Amino acid sequence: MIPEPSIEELPGDRLRIRVDGREIIVDALCPHRLGRLSHGHLDARNLRLTCPLHRTTFDLTTGRPVTGPATRPLTIHRSGVPGREYRPEQVWLPASERLLEWDAGFHELLLGDVLRMTAFRAAVLDTVRPGDTVLDLGTGTGVLARWALEAGAATVHGLERDERVLAEATRRLAAAGFGADRFVPVPGTSFDVELPRRVDVVVSEILGNLTDNENCVAILADARRRFLAPGGRMMPIRSGTHLVPVDAGYAHHQIGRGAPADAISRSRFAEILAGTGALGPFDLYYDAIVPWSCHLAVPQTAREHDLENAATAAEYSVALCFRATRDGTLTGFKGWFAAQLSPAVGLDISGDDIARRTTSDSWKHCFLPIADPVPVRAGDRISLRFGRTALTGRDGTGQSYSWQGTVASRGRTVATFAHGTRPVHRAAGRR
Repeated sequence: MIPEPSIEELPGDRLRIRVDGREIIVDALCPHRLGRLSHGHLDARNLRLTCPLHRTTFDLTTGRPVTGPATRPLTIHRSGVPGREYRPEQVWLPASERLLEWDAGFHELLLGDVLRMTAFRAAVLDTVRPGDTVLDLGTGTGVLARWALEAGAATVHGLERDERVLAEATRRLAAAGFGADRFVPVPGTSFDVELPRRVDVVVSEILGNLTDNENCVAILADARRRFLAPGGRMMPIRSGTHLVPVDAGYAHHQIGRGAPADAISRSRFAEILAGTGALGPFDLYYDAIVPWSCHLAVPQTAREHDLENAATAAEYSVALCFRATRDGTLTGFKGWFAAQLSPAVGLDISGDDIARRTTSDSWKHCFLPIADPVPVRAGDRISLRFGRTALTGRDGTGQSYSWQGTVASRGRTVATFAHGTRPVHRAAGRR
């Protein structure tokens, strides 16, 4: 049954329009005189939306104005059948390993991620107080900075290493009424910049889907030490990394045939692998929504990261032991974070319902594959050692992950595996 047409406001001045089984994400404000389109008239039959302020009507298939005074089109950020943008277990290259390649399209993906935007908006409003001086570390297009300013911050310093993106953030905030006296752009990397004075609040969204695969632990520890005033506040506060063995055969198949969704071609995929230093396709982690139905055991917490007090080491090696709860085939491990963003707001990206948007479009889950799938039976023991090593570099984002272990059935080791995102000693196989 197709639901009734609806218009829903989203964080980041977006609207979600649902009509005839389609989902369309557009700007919430009319490009003519900023009329709020959520109060407009939706013509479901002809897919048109009329602004209530000066009666411009927009074609929702193209964004173009068809009647009224507006001359500029309405920006359409996404349009299609909900859940059709990607499928369960569809494998993508890890966004957290390609920070310098993030283009305008990926920033739009971030802004359209309903799970992310809803949680972070609530967390910023929970954290920032009127009159605060704020550092938005990794400001991107400035959405956290805007929410901080709307919460009453006196000044927000927006730190961003991509100067083109920083210029876009400055433009967007100026258009929203926050000029140079309120938003101060700071180009550069976090480890290299200095601020004129310490701030009351550091807000950031530099979490990877394993928490620390954008090096947020070390970056936020440095920010807390050098930028935060005594008694100041951090957002996020803490985050846990969770892992579980999975039977994700479709995801494994895509990796084996060299076909991540965004790799373009096998030859391009080979170039990307060579650039990462990975020994092969199974020595890289991937982004994918791995459903809970793929779980072979009860998930475990691999790491708790204290981002508020900077007490967590950036390098570690942890041992986990899982008991298979059902028969299946071990193809790798699913990872995700569950974070406390502020005292009142949490964010867990483990959801797997793509159509209902309980998933994160931008993070997705982390899939850590093993080269040789292993049949397992209920009660088998799956042992995993998961580790992270920081890599040197002034941009402060590099790391190497390793996942290695054994599978034991009826007290006998039946398989071993050893993988890592940088060259590691390989001693995997069956016994």
